[in-house]
Amino acid sequence: MTAADNSSKRVLVTGASGFIGSHLVPKLAARGYQVSTLGRTSGKPHFESLGVTHICGDVTNYEQVLAATANQDIVFHMAGLVSYRSADLVRQRAVNVEGTRNVMAAALASGVGRVIHTSSIAAFGIPPEGTIGDESITYNLEGLDLSYCDTKHEAELVVEEFFKQGLNVITLCPGIIFGEGDTHPHHHFIFRAMSKGFMLGVPAGGTPYSDIVDVVDAHLNAIDSGRSGQRYSLVSANLSYKEAGNLFASIYSCRPPLAVLPQSFVIFAGQFAEEVLPIFRIKTALTKQVAYLSNYKIFFDCKKASAELNFKPTPFSETIRRTASYYLQT
Repeated sequence: MTAADNSSKRVLVTGASGFIGSHLVPKLAARGYQVSTLGRTSGKPHFESLGVTHICGDVTNYEQVLAATANQDIVFHMAGLVSYRSADLVRQRAVNVEGTRNVMAAALASGVGRVIHTSSIAAFGIPPEGTIGDESITYNLEGLDLSYCDTKHEAELVVEEFFKQGLNVITLCPGIIFGEGDTHPHHHFIFRAMSKGFMLGVPAGGTPYSDIVDVVDAHLNAIDSGRSGQRYSLVSANLSYKEAGNLFASIYSCRPPLAVLPQSFVIFAGQFAEEVLPIFRIKTALTKQVAYLSNYKIFFDCKKASAELNFKPTPFSETIRRTASYYLQT
């Protein structure tokens, strides 16, 4: 479809200032869509030069969301609070759950043609040991005080509720996203520590990685592809932390992680980082929730997304080669 074909289509993006949004919005504008963004900032949006219209509003305010969705053909809902700190639970539930409810309700009331909801692999749960899960998994993390996982799962239940009411909505679930423009300080720290051979030990678990290029392409494809009411795993690669560290070391000729850390040590470190270090005004990315999850291999395949969204996973080695200069220079 050409840019001229898209020129009459209006697209609203919530959470456009985030990692995915900062890559997606320019692509949408380049394809000729009439793009609007919804966010709390009242200043000039950094997409102004692209002809993007910014709407000042908060997803937790239904009336503001309803006004923003009026006359929109497509809505990308990416606004969310990513945090693995229990102290953020109240705000997370307001943004991730009730914010999603507001967007879905407003989109239904406004007659939006398609909604693409950006969720996370965190909403899936943990597959049985030694297996690679898929979208059919039943969430199994209730009662563990994993606030981000819980609220993303609850948001998906909200999406399902509105799908049953007739909303044309699909859900996309990336893993840990790497790529240019990533501002996550923990990711930058990992790359620097690896490059200097300082990563002496890693947890026993592993995680699904997603390349930002793959994730954005899937979002664009989801405008016209994918089945309404379905969710899709956008995982580019599944690697244990040891495997990922060894791969980085082999590419950049640095020292790989020397040991896999005992689960008890990782749990203690998470508790210490969240409960003791703040007393000394030290804040780290490590928390009790992060520590818990890092002891499990949380692997998911992308077969469904590949078949239905033309998702093309980038090998992790290519992601590392392409993005390392960005992480090490910023």
